[in-house]
Amino acid sequence: MRRLFQNTTERLQEFVAQRDTLLLVVQCRDEDTAYVSKTIDSIDEAGQDVFFGYSEPFVDPASYVDAIVRTFQQQAELLGKKLEEAGDPPWPPLPPIVGDRSTPPVKRLQTLFMYARTRIPDIEASHLVVVLCPLRVAAPHAWRALLRELIEHDIFAPWCHHMRIVAREPEAITFDGLADEWRTALDIATWPRAAAFKVDFSLEALHRATKEEIVDPSVPLADRMQSLLVDANVDYANQRYDAAVEKYQLLRTFYATLGNGAMLAATLNGLGEVYARVQMYPQAVDHFEMAITPAVESQCHPVLLNVSLNLGNLFLGLMRWADAAEHYVGAEMLATALLNANVKLACLENIGVCKRQLGDYPGAQEAWTNGSTLARSLDEKDALRRHLGRLRELYTEAGMGAHVNAIDRELGGLS
Repeated sequence: MRRLFQNTTERLQEFVAQRDTLLLVVQCRDEDTAYVSKTIDSIDEAGQDVFFGYSEPFVDPASYVDAIVRTFQQQAELLGKKLEEAGDPPWPPLPPIVGDRSTPPVKRLQTLFMYARTRIPDIEASHLVVVLCPLRVAAPHAWRALLRELIEHDIFAPWCHHMRIVAREPEAITFDGLADEWRTALDIATWPRAAAFKVDFSLEALHRATKEEIVDPSVPLADRMQSLLVDANVDYANQRYDAAVEKYQLLRTFYATLGNGAMLAATLNGLGEVYARVQMYPQAVDHFEMAITPAVESQCHPVLLNVSLNLGNLFLGLMRWADAAEHYVGAEMLATALLNANVKLACLENIGVCKRQLGDYPGAQEAWTNGSTLARSLDEKDALRRHLGRLRELYTEAGMGAHVNAIDRELGGLS
């Protein structure tokens, strides 16, 4: 597995560092997009280049650009709050053309990316890397046409100066015989040029790679144990729970002895997930709670967020409302720090559910009101409907007819 990630990482790093190619086409299945995104995240954290990644599904150009603009606004909204807390000036407003749906989609994207480039403190020392990796591409021909138009530019006055674009290709391609749209893009004699490569993170490929690395004495022990962790995750995904527990237990001993808090937390969280899946709830709670200390001490916030969500979800299912609310509050704070608006919205909704069950109606109202405000500011209509629906039920029970009518009017406008 290490080699799979290493090969993908090196290829992406080479692309970002070079100066002759604007577009890198990464061919992968729907199931592989998360691995590609994770690899890109690791490159982002390790370097000085600025990455903006988008996984919104592609159905047609207009709706796809709308979704990217909304996601960018979410990122900017959460980042703006952190800038305000630090006493730094906020970002200037987006150019009006970005939100103008009468403007061609490609023009809106180019303007958005040019705006993002202006937010880089030292553009001469960094690149803006835009990652367009849809989880699903419903119309491959329209997708390729959008990308081909996006990368067009004037060589003497390029809109994409200091930029790199990584884009997903959902269908099978080969290096010497791409699909017609890509063959045309690669064969043009002028800027921009494109390159392509294929990644395979299927369970079969991961299982094969991890098995090879686990028994390979030339591979460092730490890397072999990481491969074993992936193998345990594969066992869990395929419902081989006994095998997963056996490997997680070995990994737990190894990382505890090594003093690697982040990996110990991830392993304990994995054990908790197995026990939760087989309905051994006391053991699941024990292992999730044991994962908290090493996650905190190692400052591994993504794992800590996952653990907090697992505990909140588990206690919610067990109707232990106070415990669930406590962990959702912690997860909501972590989601804010990690700029994860969708998780923050989900936590606020569940906090309200728990507060209502506890009879804390003002607390429930506050959580759903905050969720509605955030969803409204981010133009997240589905989340806004959910939070408003929760508030409507609360106001109906309290006989607050004016508030119910106000919510009905807003919900009607959303429809």
